[in-house]
Amino acid sequence: MGKPLKGHKNFITSISWEPLIKMGEERRLASASKDKTVRIWATSNSSCLRSLGCHTASVTKVLWGGEGLLYSASQDRIVRCWEPDTGMLVHELKGHAHWVNCLALSTDYVLRTGCHDEHQKDFGGDLKKMQAYA
Repeated sequence: MGKPLKGHKNFITSISWEPLIKMGEERRLASASKDKTVRIWATSNSSCLRSLGCHTASVTKVLWGGEGLLYSASQDRIVRCWEPDTGMLVHELKGHAHWVNCLALSTDYVLRTGCHDEHQKDFGGDLKKMQAYA
Protein backbone atom coordinates (compact mmCIF):
# COMPACT_ATOMS: atom_id res chain seq x y z
CA MET A 1 0.00 0.00 0.00
CA GLY A 2 2.13 2.89 -1.10
CA LYS A 3 5.80 3.45 -1.60
CA PRO A 4 8.53 2.30 0.80
CA LEU A 5 9.86 4.85 3.27
CA LYS A 6 13.51 5.13 2.27
CA GLY A 7 16.20 7.07 4.08
CA HIS A 8 17.65 5.10 6.98
CA LYS A 9 21.16 3.78 6.37
CA ASN A 10 20.85 0.75 8.69
CA PHE A 11 18.23 -1.55 10.21
CA ILE A 12 14.92 -0.13 11.50
CA THR A 13 14.54 -0.96 15.20
CA SER A 14 11.19 0.64 16.07
CA ILE A 15 8.23 2.55 14.62
CA SER A 16 5.46 4.59 16.22
CA TRP A 17 2.35 6.21 14.73
CA GLU A 18 1.38 9.72 15.78
CA PRO A 19 -1.61 9.43 18.16
CA LEU A 20 -5.03 10.25 16.78
CA ILE A 21 -5.60 12.94 19.42
CA LYS A 22 -2.58 14.94 18.20
CA MET A 23 -2.82 14.14 14.49
CA GLY A 24 -3.18 17.09 12.13
CA GLU A 25 -3.96 17.00 8.43
CA GLU A 26 -1.00 14.71 7.73
CA ARG A 27 -0.76 11.13 9.06
CA ARG A 28 2.77 10.79 10.47
CA LEU A 29 4.97 7.89 11.48
CA ALA A 30 8.27 7.93 13.37
CA SER A 31 11.00 5.34 12.86
CA ALA A 32 14.19 4.58 14.79
CA SER A 33 17.27 2.95 13.36
CA LYS A 34 20.70 1.53 14.05
CA ASP A 35 22.00 4.47 11.97
CA LYS A 36 21.59 6.61 15.17
CA THR A 37 18.65 8.62 13.81
CA VAL A 38 14.92 9.00 14.26
CA ARG A 39 12.95 9.96 11.17
CA ILE A 40 9.47 11.47 10.96
CA TRP A 41 7.55 10.51 7.83
CA ALA A 42 4.52 11.86 5.97
CA THR A 43 2.73 8.67 5.00
CA SER A 44 0.57 10.27 2.28
CA ASN A 45 3.54 10.81 -0.03
CA SER A 46 6.20 8.62 1.69
CA SER A 47 8.48 11.58 2.36
CA CYS A 48 10.81 12.18 5.29
CA LEU A 49 9.72 15.37 7.06
CA ARG A 50 12.56 15.46 9.57
CA SER A 51 15.61 13.50 10.66
CA LEU A 52 16.59 13.72 14.33
CA GLY A 53 20.22 12.76 14.73
CA CYS A 54 21.48 13.55 18.21
CA HIS A 55 22.11 10.02 19.51
CA THR A 56 25.65 8.65 19.46
CA ALA A 57 24.64 4.97 19.24
CA SER A 58 21.85 2.84 17.80
CA VAL A 59 18.33 4.11 18.55
CA THR A 60 16.45 1.14 20.00
CA LYS A 61 12.94 2.55 20.54
CA VAL A 62 10.80 5.48 19.43
CA LEU A 63 7.45 6.31 21.02
CA TRP A 64 4.96 9.11 20.40
CA GLY A 65 3.51 10.54 23.62
CA GLY A 66 0.06 11.94 24.35
CA GLU A 67 1.26 15.51 24.78
CA GLY A 68 2.77 15.60 21.32
CA LEU A 69 6.38 14.84 22.26
CA LEU A 70 8.40 12.11 20.59
CA TYR A 71 10.62 9.95 22.81
CA SER A 72 13.70 8.04 21.67
CA ALA A 73 15.80 5.54 23.61
CA SER A 74 19.29 4.51 22.60
CA GLN A 75 22.28 2.34 23.25
CA ASP A 76 24.05 5.61 24.21
CA ARG A 77 22.12 5.22 27.54
CA ILE A 78 20.07 8.40 27.00
CA VAL A 79 16.34 8.93 26.48
CA ARG A 80 15.66 12.04 24.46
CA CYS A 81 12.37 13.96 24.18
CA TRP A 82 11.73 15.84 20.93
CA GLU A 83 9.28 18.40 19.68
CA PRO A 84 8.43 16.69 16.36
CA ASP A 85 7.13 19.74 14.47
CA THR A 86 10.38 21.68 14.87
CA GLY A 87 12.86 18.86 15.58
CA MET A 88 14.02 20.63 18.74
CA LEU A 89 15.44 18.55 21.57
CA VAL A 90 13.30 19.29 24.65
CA HIS A 91 14.77 16.99 27.34
CA GLU A 92 17.59 14.52 27.85
CA LEU A 93 17.08 11.83 30.47
CA LYS A 94 20.52 10.57 31.51
CA GLY A 95 21.73 8.18 34.18
CA HIS A 96 21.17 4.68 32.85
CA ALA A 97 24.10 2.34 33.43
CA HIS A 98 23.45 0.35 30.26
CA TRP A 99 21.54 0.56 26.96
CA VAL A 100 17.93 1.71 27.03
CA ASN A 101 16.07 -0.90 24.99
CA CYS A 102 12.43 -0.13 25.76
CA LEU A 103 10.11 2.74 26.64
CA ALA A 104 6.62 2.84 28.11
CA LEU A 105 4.40 5.81 28.89
CA SER A 106 1.48 6.02 31.29
CA THR A 107 -0.68 7.11 28.33
CA ASP A 108 0.08 4.03 26.18
CA TYR A 109 -3.32 2.37 26.62
CA VAL A 110 -5.45 5.40 25.87
CA LEU A 111 -3.27 6.34 22.90
CA ARG A 112 -3.48 2.82 21.51
CA THR A 113 -7.26 2.55 21.87
CA GLY A 114 -8.15 6.21 21.26
CA CYS A 115 -11.73 6.41 20.05
CA HIS A 116 -11.84 2.63 19.53
CA ASP A 117 -12.95 1.29 22.89
CA GLU A 118 -15.40 -1.32 24.15
CA HIS A 119 -18.36 0.95 23.31
CA GLN A 120 -17.47 0.99 19.57
CA LYS A 121 -19.19 4.27 18.77
CA ASP A 122 -19.75 5.12 15.10
CA PHE A 123 -18.24 8.47 14.16
CA GLY A 124 -18.88 8.15 10.43
CA GLY A 125 -15.22 8.91 9.68
CA ASP A 126 -15.43 12.40 11.26
CA LEU A 127 -11.85 13.02 12.44
CA LYS A 128 -12.78 15.92 14.75
CA LYS A 129 -15.41 13.81 16.58
CA MET A 130 -12.99 10.91 16.87
CA GLN A 131 -10.26 13.17 18.30
CA ALA A 132 -12.69 14.78 20.77
CA TYR A 133 -13.86 11.37 22.01
CA ALA A 134 -10.29 10.08 22.30
